[in-house]
Amino acid sequence: MKRLHVSRGWWLTGGGLLVLLLLTGAYFTLRYTVVAEALESISSVDEGNPLAYGATLFETRGCAGCHALQKAAASGDTGPDLTGLKSRGETYIRTSIVDPAAVVVPVCPEGPCEVGVMPNYGTILNESQVDALVAYLSE
Repeated sequence: MKRLHVSRGWWLTGGGLLVLLLLTGAYFTLRYTVVAEALESISSVDEGNPLAYGATLFETRGCAGCHALQKAAASGDTGPDLTGLKSRGETYIRTSIVDPAAVVVPVCPEGPCEVGVMPNYGTILNESQVDALVAYLSE
């Protein structure tokens, strides 16, 4: 039987990089959908209560990991602080969720905010989830 030999530097090749990209994509798909949905289902949050549902989504969908928000006791340090965001209005908040590249604030905790860092939740969340998140952030 012939054995397949894989060199130690195989991951530096195109195939290795492709595997890394696929694993990274799978991680983010699971993080923002499958794992989040499981956490939401066991939280027994009332999806008919937009404020409670929005608060749950803020935690489960990764928002708290990147953004600070005083009322959620979130201290994320990648994206801008969302405390006081309600003053910008619901349209601004909705746009920043469903098309984050359209609304990029100039300053994040680590310097200038970059386009493409925040996932496009317009393709991840359904309309009622976006509505709940907007209601929560607008409160």
